[in-house]
Amino acid sequence: MKLLNTTALLIVAVIVMAGAVVWTVIVGSSLSRKEATSTYSVNPARKLGRLLAMYAVVIVAVIVIFLAIMNQ
Repeated sequence: MKLLNTTALLIVAVIVMAGAVVWTVIVGSSLSRKEATSTYSVNPARKLGRLLAMYAVVIVAVIVIFLAIMNQ
């Protein structure tokens, strides 16, 4: 039973992270967003770095939670 709950948690976490990536790409490629903000395309490397750092934090948090549940 414990393995089933852990697997379900992992599946939900992967689905949420995949959804976040898809949503980020949709928002990032929005033409109306680019037209509304003149500084939208300024310094894309820094913005991408911050975004990847946020994803890394979330992935590490999911791994920590997953390992904590596995070790109970």
